[in-house]
Amino acid sequence: MSGEVSGDGVIVTPTERSPTGYEVTFRYWAPDAEAVGLVGDAYFTSPDAITRTLGHDARLGDDWRPGDVSHPLVSQPPAALELQPDGWWELATAMPAGTYSYGFVEGECERAALCRGHLDPTNPPPFAGEEGAGHQRTSQVYVPSDSEHPTYDVGYESDAAEGERGRLEHHTYASALSTAPEGERALGVYLPSGYDPDRPEPYPLLVLSHGMGENETAWFADGRAAQILDHAIADGDIPAIVAVTTDFGGLTDEPTGSAAFHAAYVDELTTGVLPYVESAFHVSSERDHRAFGGLSMGGALAVGLLERHPELFAWYGIWSAAPVPEGWHGLDAQARRAVRQAAGIHVGVGVDDGIVGIADSSPERAAAYREAGGRVTETNVPGAHTWQVWRAELHAFLTTTAFAQ
Repeated sequence: MSGEVSGDGVIVTPTERSPTGYEVTFRYWAPDAEAVGLVGDAYFTSPDAITRTLGHDARLGDDWRPGDVSHPLVSQPPAALELQPDGWWELATAMPAGTYSYGFVEGECERAALCRGHLDPTNPPPFAGEEGAGHQRTSQVYVPSDSEHPTYDVGYESDAAEGERGRLEHHTYASALSTAPEGERALGVYLPSGYDPDRPEPYPLLVLSHGMGENETAWFADGRAAQILDHAIADGDIPAIVAVTTDFGGLTDEPTGSAAFHAAYVDELTTGVLPYVESAFHVSSERDHRAFGGLSMGGALAVGLLERHPELFAWYGIWSAAPVPEGWHGLDAQARRAVRQAAGIHVGVGVDDGIVGIADSSPERAAAYREAGGRVTETNVPGAHTWQVWRAELHAFLTTTAFAQ
């Protein structure tokens, strides 16, 4: 085993001790603060302890137990860091394998969701500080696996070997629809290792959508999409592809999730995102070489794209999909034809997801697509409405469904 250090802040240390074999020390420099708390999803709970208001017992990794899932703090107070003589605040705890988003709250905080968190300035997430990038309040730490103390099997979230890592870029492009900011939209971009803009064959394209309250940065920060893509390409599960992450906020004044919101996103894809990406990068403009994946509200967008706009993408990842408004969902004759035309449909959810019936509606949707004649792969995993689930879904999508070799 080997330890790893991120800047002067978070430290990951192998311990060879149960329950996980690794310890993480969270550190935050605030010598004048009266208190500092740890927020994010570096907490664990039994699925049956998650309440309808997303409260749970919020145990740190020292108290991790098999069957636990990661869950962000919502209604609970954050765990307290302790002030050290040198001005750093610290909290050390065992941590299972995987990726965790974390941030810090200065001062007293009774409910994490109501307190303003700060990312770790010594370990900034991708695109932090980039002009035009969406706001981020958390950093991420990856904890390796220890075969002597198995917790979660998530090696696909680790950094790939040096020569197998793609490159991340942040771009803005002109948008006729965008109202916030006006006239401009942001994209996160993944270019595979060895990306060649002059090769004869254009690269396949993957478009990823975030969920409610997030932006184009989420998939590459919380979602570890670059690392997951690196491994899928290096292992031969998919060809070298380009991936972009969109931002669906600020496209319409109508409510997010409404029919008008869905229509605005399709308009932005067809008049903004895809034309820009095709002009800026060597990517295919053919449906048969394009895939779309989305989580939560982005999963709802994936449903609408599959059933109402099958000409845009061949493969679809529909994860923890939010409800879809009338007119954008329904297996009428048009939608059934679209489902049959798809090269592959991947549907998945956290089986402990308690939000608006998603844990039940997702398998029902998969069954309906199969009945309609669709090529459906389903991956349901332990967990709730969290990134622990969605990273697993993206990995499964790439290794079982998308861009079938």
